[in-house]
Amino acid sequence: MAITSFGKILTVLNLFSISRHIIDVDIISEELGLSRPTSYRYLKELVAANLLQRISGTSGDYTLGPKIAVLDYISRTTDPLVHLSTPFMKEIVEKTELNCLLTFLNHDYCIDLHDETFNNSPLASYGRGNPRPVYLGSSPKVIVASFNKQQLHEFYTHYANQLHEVQFATSEEEFVQRMKKIKKQGYYFSQGEVNPHYSSLSVPIQYSCKAVAPVSLTIVGSKNRFEYLDIAKLTAKLQTTADKIAQQFQQV
Repeated sequence: MAITSFGKILTVLNLFSISRHIIDVDIISEELGLSRPTSYRYLKELVAANLLQRISGTSGDYTLGPKIAVLDYISRTTDPLVHLSTPFMKEIVEKTELNCLLTFLNHDYCIDLHDETFNNSPLASYGRGNPRPVYLGSSPKVIVASFNKQQLHEFYTHYANQLHEVQFATSEEEFVQRMKKIKKQGYYFSQGEVNPHYSSLSVPIQYSCKAVAPVSLTIVGSKNRFEYLDIAKLTAKLQTTADKIAQQFQQV
């Protein structure tokens, strides 16, 4: 499907990352294959919409604008899924003394929509909105396990090399079988995949229709702590909580 002019302008925002928080017209022209006049026009439109702002005192450097912060605030304070999940996540943290995450998968990355930490302990996650790989850790795996046959094929085709490198699957058949197992058991336990010192346990929250991928509810803690915990009991607690969140969401 052809991208509209507005859609093409918004592709400029994809150029930003943690490692590159400032862009200029040369970066836009080179990476998006645009002429300089077109790149300047895109910058002008984004600045007018407060999605970008020019850094004063520079020859033409731009960073994200104030509208981005406003939109994130609106999302955090009004997202019904986050609103419903937060009390349950706080309860899980209090009872387990582990950190708890609510994670969303968006094609080529996953992000935490919300997190709750125990006694402000360091969180072994990337933090809200900070993208991380979709082939590492328990959070994305319980989401991917809900994919249909075609979606699993496309996912494996795209990430075959990475899945092989992290020793999760060396063939599509092996990958599909592992996803089927995760879906059947209803959880995934990860040890040291994202961080070598941490483990995580995730279950899916099927909060909408089956055509929409679930989000994941995850508890995270040190590998040492998980050695002394009852994984079956923790899994049951997460699954019960996920069901309650899904039921309440459907009543909204």
